Amino acid sequence: MKQVKNIVLFALLSTVTACSDSFLSLSPTDTLVEDKFFVNISDAEAALVGVYGTLQKEEAFSNVRDAADIEWAISGDMYEMDRSANRIELHSLVFPSTNTILKDMYTAAYIGIGRANMVIAKVSAMKDVDEKSQKQIIAQAKFIRALFYYRLVTYFGGVPLIDTPLDASSNLQIPRAKATEVWAFVEKDLQEAKVDLPIRWDAKNVGKVTSGACKALLGKAFLWQKKYPNVITVTEELFDEQRYKLLDEYRSVFMESNENNDEILFSTQFKESVDAEGNNLVKRTAPRGAPAEFTGGQAWSNFVPQQHWVNSHEKDGNGRIKDKRYWASIIGPGEKHQDMPAFVMPTNVPAGWSHSGFIMTKYWQKPTLVNSGVNAPVIRFAEVLLNYAEALNEENRGDDAIEEVNRIRTRAGLDDLPNGLVKSEVLDAIFKERRMEFIWEPTGGFSDLNRSGRFLKFIAAERPNYNELNVAQKPWLNTTPIVFPIPRDAWDRNKALEQNEHYSF
Repeated sequence: MKQVKNIVLFALLSTVTACSDSFLSLSPTDTLVEDKFFVNISDAEAALVGVYGTLQKEEAFSNVRDAADIEWAISGDMYEMDRSANRIELHSLVFPSTNTILKDMYTAAYIGIGRANMVIAKVSAMKDVDEKSQKQIIAQAKFIRALFYYRLVTYFGGVPLIDTPLDASSNLQIPRAKATEVWAFVEKDLQEAKVDLPIRWDAKNVGKVTSGACKALLGKAFLWQKKYPNVITVTEELFDEQRYKLLDEYRSVFMESNENNDEILFSTQFKESVDAEGNNLVKRTAPRGAPAEFTGGQAWSNFVPQQHWVNSHEKDGNGRIKDKRYWASIIGPGEKHQDMPAFVMPTNVPAGWSHSGFIMTKYWQKPTLVNSGVNAPVIRFAEVLLNYAEALNEENRGDDAIEEVNRIRTRAGLDDLPNGLVKSEVLDAIFKERRMEFIWEPTGGFSDLNRSGRFLKFIAAERPNYNELNVAQKPWLNTTPIVFPIPRDAWDRNKALEQNEHYSF
């Protein structure tokens, strides 16, 4: 939805809300400006642009801080080439409250929540406007607010629950709500939003939140809370829409030329540009030092797949990887780029190109001299199927669960798994598909392992450097679920915050 990317309107909302980047704090609101601005649907749509815009920050939903730094590097399947101190802390499973990545994630969430709160409050109060449009704008803002609270509660546990705009007169010493209260709030926002949103938008508005996106996120919230019957019910509501499906080709899901396709329930929208409307995904993917004709303006190879993840792919009788997902999204020594076959990885890959010898091409599809326009997937239909399968399995419907898993495997060119597997075997199969399907996406990595209590067992079995992690000396890893510390910077501004167990400010 390129309309959601209009930088002029984004700047307008920033003026209207007068948000700062400080935790839970706002500059004084200009009431006169607000009263003159929120008078018609065009104003409301302009304000909504700024809410969508908060997703574009790297520390929000751009697949950098979340998918790479946290989800897939903490699980150990991706390696961060820069080895900056804040990243090494996370990947070493040292989680200090001063970590800047965690701080930035926390901050970005409350900026998004603050802007959503402003739109919900102001648009709800508008009179003599088209009611359907009014409800749809509010519903989209509620989805985005729920998305940010989903992230906060899964990463930090209970957090301050704010559902109204704050200004200079507000009490900003706000204690943490219980995690159960945050989950209830997320559910309420999504239940309300899904009623007022369409199954499909017209071409002018493609990329906006749909009812299906609300149902998918609601299913994820239910799954985290182990409300398995609810997962099944809301997922089957989504299936009844007959709106989304698996694409035939894995690579086509991520192509900029095929964005907002039938497998994408929601993605952060970007367009190729020199400003914040684009992202750094190509720069962070393409190998540093490679010819510019293939990489474009800059190439950093920040995040590369680890050798042990590559080795986990199923192989044929000759030892060749048969999983189509590898050949659609990875290149290793001597292998050609999928879209630029003139680019061939050297047989001996320079250390500066890739620590492991492999590069992911999911987002690196062409060279770009400016910021990339590749959209960052947030929820895909493949995840919906595996979430559904997990809930079915927990409800003792293992054969039905395997049927959903096999849909994923069929596209990957893999043999069907048999019926009759025991519950633990089905669950292992589901998590194996998560691991191979979603690398460098904001699902399938740390958070899914964490919510299911599988993280420590997984890293013990899969991370080659496990003994160096000194897990026994890190008590915060033995909580269920594992949560990150409330950032010190947040506590500096809000002394009502209490720290999570085993951490200090």
